[in-house]
Amino acid sequence: MSKFLVAVGSKENVVEDIHVLARRFGEHPGIVIAQGKDLRQVVIEKASNLFLAEELVVAIVDPTAQDVAVLRPHLEALKERVGVVVYFTSDAGELAESLGGKVIVLEKDREKRIRQRVLGILKANGKKMTDKAFNLLTSRVRDESILEQEVLKLIGYSGERATIESRDIRAVVTETNEETLMALFDAFSRMDKKEVLTIFEDLLENGQHILAIHSYLVNQMRLLIQAKDLEPFVQDAKAYPAFSAEFKRWKERVNVSTSGRKRYLPFQHPYYAFKLAGTSRKISRKSLVEFYEFLSSLDLKIKTGTKHDRVLMEYGLLKV
Repeated sequence: MSKFLVAVGSKENVVEDIHVLARRFGEHPGIVIAQGKDLRQVVIEKASNLFLAEELVVAIVDPTAQDVAVLRPHLEALKERVGVVVYFTSDAGELAESLGGKVIVLEKDREKRIRQRVLGILKANGKKMTDKAFNLLTSRVRDESILEQEVLKLIGYSGERATIESRDIRAVVTETNEETLMALFDAFSRMDKKEVLTIFEDLLENGQHILAIHSYLVNQMRLLIQAKDLEPFVQDAKAYPAFSAEFKRWKERVNVSTSGRKRYLPFQHPYYAFKLAGTSRKISRKSLVEFYEFLSSLDLKIKTGTKHDRVLMEYGLLKV
């Protein structure tokens, strides 16, 4: 069965649009983006590969007419095996139409696009949402690739009620502050315990639930422990270019099949893996494992109810 889409969007929305389109082919797509000078090489390499993951989606961004002419037979082969999205960041006219199939023109205005998606999901499930609830939802969910699953969670939570209200959003959709969470981890990586506690307190004061902070730290600890396992393979790669080459070779030797890719080091961007490796070198394996075990025990205490979750988290952050 052919799995092929041609879409026209914008440079500002390319990442979000590709993630949304890829989910038409599977719930947990593994996305490979081909663009720029490596575009042809990536497509040809994937097309010639005998073994491809079932949920792989190859996204080709802004191919030229020459690219299309060279890659057409490879695209024909690929679209019978995996999902293929050809995405143009501006109107490509006849070139887009020449690829076959209906060309999807995506809404460029982010608010309009999100509103259309939310209304479509609600209508399909016989639900409505108040304007206040919608505004709160969009302030909390900034990653459009997870918008659908958040709305479906709200539909399930609202039960027999026909209208989703602000109180449902507050109860179900966790507010995240990615930049502040990253600042928390950056301070942690520098072993600046005073700054760690300051940022932790600010997150709580600004309404961030302790479980969201806890979840973020658990994921980072998991990645740091994996980075510690990577150390023997990148001992001499202190600079990023050398690390990137060694990381790529290591990744090719590691066989990980999972839908939760963000939890595994091989699926991180090489530069992010480089930063994680630098942090892992500063902390002993024993300390990393102990803090991870502490977070695991704290998870149960928070969810079952404890008056001291804040104090316990501060204690753990100071202990590392």
